[in-house]
Amino acid sequence: MAAIGKDGKAMGLLIYLLGGSRWYITLSYTAPEHRRKHIHTTLFEALRDDGLQQGNIVSIDCRTHANNLAAQAAFEAQGRTKEFIEYSFRLKDEVVGIEPTVEEMRMPEYLVEPFDTGPVGLKNMQAFINEKAAEGYELQQVIERSMCQWVLIFRRGADRA
Repeated sequence: MAAIGKDGKAMGLLIYLLGGSRWYITLSYTAPEHRRKHIHTTLFEALRDDGLQQGNIVSIDCRTHANNLAAQAAFEAQGRTKEFIEYSFRLKDEVVGIEPTVEEMRMPEYLVEPFDTGPVGLKNMQAFINEKAAEGYELQQVIERSMCQWVLIFRRGADRA
């Protein structure tokens, strides 16, 4: 399943396996220039609607890396639930790109922070955003869960990347 732009290029894609009453998303990707434009959500909703229309699909499952907090926040905003954590036992190290620096290991690229504004309102949220900015994070996305509950997604600042 793919979202194709007016220029004919893929903006995002979702690859999945049909397995009886459970479908499994094996890969989802949105091109960097199209992120935060609800491309992935639109693709997921199309898959979900296909499953609902078919009538016998029990679930649509996927997984992501434990450190991919942005994906986890997006999945939860789409109504998905975290049901289990997968463990692995490495028999040997994999070489994937460049090893992270000590600073990168101390400071993750993304932070996902639930925030409850309470009766005081958004004034407290702005103070919290300023606090994270002082730590080197930039606000990337705000997801409203209810009138007082929000999910804030921060990214490590460009000067620390």
